[in-house]
Amino acid sequence: MKNLSYKALKGTKDILPPESFVWQNLEEKARRLFSHYGYQEIRTPIIEELKLFVRSVGETTDIVQKEMFSFKDRGGREICLRPEATASCVRAYLESNLSSEPIVKFYYFGPMFRAERPQKGRYRQFHQIGVEVLGANSYLVDAEVILLLVELVKEFSLEHFLLKINSLGCTEDKKKISEEYRKILLKRKERLCPLCQERCERNVLRVLDCKEKRCQEIIGDLPSTLEMLCENCRRHFQSLLDILSSLNIKYTVEPRIVRGLDYYTRTVFELTSELLGSQDALAAGGRYDNLIEDLGGPSLGAVGFALGMERVIIALEKSGKLNEFVEKPLEVFLITLGEEADKEGFLLMERLRKKDISVDMDYSGKSLKAKMRRADKLKIRFVIIIGEDELKKGRYILRDMQSGYQEMINKEDLEKLCKKIRGEQG
Repeated sequence: MKNLSYKALKGTKDILPPESFVWQNLEEKARRLFSHYGYQEIRTPIIEELKLFVRSVGETTDIVQKEMFSFKDRGGREICLRPEATASCVRAYLESNLSSEPIVKFYYFGPMFRAERPQKGRYRQFHQIGVEVLGANSYLVDAEVILLLVELVKEFSLEHFLLKINSLGCTEDKKKISEEYRKILLKRKERLCPLCQERCERNVLRVLDCKEKRCQEIIGDLPSTLEMLCENCRRHFQSLLDILSSLNIKYTVEPRIVRGLDYYTRTVFELTSELLGSQDALAAGGRYDNLIEDLGGPSLGAVGFALGMERVIIALEKSGKLNEFVEKPLEVFLITLGEEADKEGFLLMERLRKKDISVDMDYSGKSLKAKMRRADKLKIRFVIIIGEDELKKGRYILRDMQSGYQEMINKEDLEKLCKKIRGEQG
């Protein structure tokens, strides 16, 4: 093969068979589960106005300052590839005048984009499954979203995960927490990593996201966010913990969770797996009670989560359970020898497909031996062979590749052929 001139961009990848079937299988499981909880699918554009994410995610966040794929279009508008889906869902909710509904439940699948250094499980184009509940303030909605995430991960056959949960409180609580942390960390600023020294000035809560060992040691004795909550936020959080316990959902209260997006208020949570190593987050989410109003709508609460598909695939590989989601092989492979047999086989294929039997044939014109090898490689159990002799006799050879047994079946006896393939008597 010549040297390829065109390759996928760094930080992106093609999802080819058989891996693509794993994705389809996971997505279908998610769709079924979401529909049982009353969620409906939303599909938003991949491109949005840049200002949407500057306003929602936060101008001082790493995502906006360093990780956005942004550009000017021909009309001079500042456009970006979406780095996450929550802001797009809220924009669509408001643009479509859905805020008059008592509550709206969305789910979505799709690619997101961030210009960060690619590494295992973190791509520049990555894919998320997520949900958003818009228009509700109750802690019970927080509980439903967390329950839904836990059930989704179980549907994906992942067992060893940890739910970490915290509360950032309301807007006033977040201001109080930020002021307290800034006051403490400015005194320790010189010992922090260069990035966290910047964060101290522009967005101090981001210091808690730092993975540097020295920064983790420096923030280790910071007061818990939970100690600075107002009475309403404290009651909201405790009610949530109580109902999660009633649902037998195991959790760990982790006061260092703040999430990397500015719109979060009150409940924040992460679902992690030791199978992923140091980058252990499978999913994350929380409540964002100000975002709808910030984007021009009424003052309504909202909560959601997003789960990383690439992370799920890695966890399934590490747990040895990926094969549970791999596509089952075709039921039948048709081998034809000669032009007339090719035509006969092609017509037979369509008759079998109309009987809901999955079947394919080899169009290459190779030898019987080569075609048999391909059927074996594809792990297809049944092979139908049609050659000149079979055409003359009006019969097909049906061969069981597992047992090696084969028999002749009259071409007119389609029902018998189908029963044999399905393992039925007759």
